[in-house]
Amino acid sequence: MFAAAGAAALPGSLFGAPGRTRIGLVPSNYSKLRQPSSATDPLDYDRVRDMVWTAIRLGTPRAGSLEAKIRPGSWVVIKPNIVGLRGREFYRTGDITDFRVTRAVLEYVARFSRAGRITLAEGGSYRRLSDPAKDNVIYQDDVRRDAMTFDWGLEEFPGVGGSFGGMLADFRKEFPGRGFDYVDLSYDAVRDAAGRFQRIVVPKAPNGTGAFGARPDYFVTNTIRNCDFLITVPVMKVHLQSGITCCLKNYVGTAPREAYAVPGTFHNANLHSGHSVENRIDPFIVDLAAFHPPDYAVVDGLRGLQYQEHNCGVSDQMVQSNLVMAGEDPVAIDAMAAYLLGYNPWDIEFLHMAAKREMGTRDLALADVNGAEPDKLRRRWAKPKAWFGRGNRLWRVTANPAAPIETWKPCEIPTDTLHFDRWSGKPVTPGSRFAAATRVRSEGHAKAFLWIGATGRFEAEFNGKPVLAEESRTRYRNGQFQQAVELRPGVNELVVRVHALEAAARVSAYLIGPRNDGDTVEGIHWLG
Repeated sequence: MFAAAGAAALPGSLFGAPGRTRIGLVPSNYSKLRQPSSATDPLDYDRVRDMVWTAIRLGTPRAGSLEAKIRPGSWVVIKPNIVGLRGREFYRTGDITDFRVTRAVLEYVARFSRAGRITLAEGGSYRRLSDPAKDNVIYQDDVRRDAMTFDWGLEEFPGVGGSFGGMLADFRKEFPGRGFDYVDLSYDAVRDAAGRFQRIVVPKAPNGTGAFGARPDYFVTNTIRNCDFLITVPVMKVHLQSGITCCLKNYVGTAPREAYAVPGTFHNANLHSGHSVENRIDPFIVDLAAFHPPDYAVVDGLRGLQYQEHNCGVSDQMVQSNLVMAGEDPVAIDAMAAYLLGYNPWDIEFLHMAAKREMGTRDLALADVNGAEPDKLRRRWAKPKAWFGRGNRLWRVTANPAAPIETWKPCEIPTDTLHFDRWSGKPVTPGSRFAAATRVRSEGHAKAFLWIGATGRFEAEFNGKPVLAEESRTRYRNGQFQQAVELRPGVNELVVRVHALEAAARVSAYLIGPRNDGDTVEGIHWLG
């Protein structure tokens, strides 16, 4: 599946075929580290730094090295995930980017690049000290704290104590010719001449692709728009809605909470309500990243959370993996993160959108993985209970089910669900009949579960045989009806006929693997 190769950790080394994306994948037991350690070792800062720097040197960008890609005098922004601070109910070890990884990236940029300004930037669900509001504030030892002043001690991140503010102060002393600062992105919204929050339309990609969200204009931050070089430093973990959170999901922390929060809260409530599509957050993840896609990525895979992205109270939620990834293609790295967490990367919706914007490749067969072998590091993390992967988007549709299938009209839908009224441009009335067909290619024989979501009465045929006949008058749910099927090698065909019982008719289809856990069958391709 992967083009993997071991390599020595030398600055500026090139590995893999020219033009192919490269991912540095370094577990703590990688043999070429100075002090290889087990996957359960708590690690100290020196060993974490060695892992981070080795991953950066193995995940070489096309410029030859990370430091070569950063132009002299550049304003470099390093964006970790510090969504919460210890003491909040939703916080748990593994929820935020490890302090040691963040520090190692900052030190690498300071020591090896010629950056002029190095900024640590993040916007979390806590108010800064100067904010007069009383909700969503953090106290430690009866003193109000924020991301820069919170003291983590030595127990949370072994070998590194103190605060992020203290870390920046240390770097100012060690590198006196550099500018180190912090920007709280929650308070960094772009404003117009009158001082009002200003919405900005998502810029179009070179291929013309624009916004995916429910509305195309966003509140964004000055720092993300204006910096010269952006390094995303996320923690790799499971997410309730998008499946995983890693490089691109980290951009939700770039949306200014001062503009998106509702009174009495300090999270991006109006971002979710205003830009989600059919309750999916994937569209605005990619839209936010479009304002300044990552120039480089370093992934904290030391510890993460399974089941969901924040504390769910389950004893085994935190998973220790002791690995780091790095590279310049955030789409490929997120696809690798999905693979390592036990997902089918094809199922991660926002990766399809990011690839459509040409942010990178989601096909791991086109990536050279330097360092460890991914197959040996892959684990099946516990997914959200309601998880399901990406449904079919390619249909042939008709309002005359008796017509020959070859006359049905091709249709590509933007979400998992085919809405027949949107397809036809006409209201659906009780008694209306529709049909939709699609084909799927399988690499070989495979056991699977066909999941159908529908509104109305429907019949489904798979390879010419009836497999489901149900009636749904309740709330529409993706994958509400399930039936075991078997894929044959080559092309398989699914036909669904729907009889509207009310003023709505819709359908969705998934082919789930033999575990019936929401993951799409490996190696299939919808053909329409």
